[in-house]
Amino acid sequence: MSFLGMNLGEEAPRGYRWRRLAAFAVDVVIVLCILMVTYRMTGKPDFPAVKAALDAIQAGPAAPGNQELANRMLKLFNTAYVQTLLIWFLYEVTSQLIFSGATLGKLVMKLRVVSWNPQRKRLLHHLMMIVRSGVKFLSIYLFQGFPFLIASLSIFTNRESRSGFDMMARTSVNLRR
Repeated sequence: MSFLGMNLGEEAPRGYRWRRLAAFAVDVVIVLCILMVTYRMTGKPDFPAVKAALDAIQAGPAAPGNQELANRMLKLFNTAYVQTLLIWFLYEVTSQLIFSGATLGKLVMKLRVVSWNPQRKRLLHHLMMIVRSGVKFLSIYLFQGFPFLIASLSIFTNRESRSGFDMMARTSVNLRR
């Protein structure tokens, strides 16, 4: 079946797409742990302050001061959100550089990011992995995640299960040998 020039339903290696999903889930858990440790050590990102501000808005009747509380809550949320994205970006880039193209989730699922071109120099490949991660997180921040969602869902539309970020960086996620 085809939709907008994409061949849907083509088969990737058995279980491959589930491995990618599981690797993402493992990475989410790891980042959440990092966020908890970071919050305990530095007080940032301060999502409890965001919740407290939201609770204060919801607790009181509509009043002129509520707009100021809402602005404060949104500013606190935006700061915590950017800090969270930065921590995730640093985790992804650092782990991919240390483990040659794999986050800890990809290591557990025996996956790694490789270049389409086997002749690509190691330094250029590492730079492209950084660019790949940067574009991923900029799409989440600047466009509320919609391009991230589309690029991620593209793994279901091609035989190689490449995401839009893989296509942009000319990489793919392969089984580790």
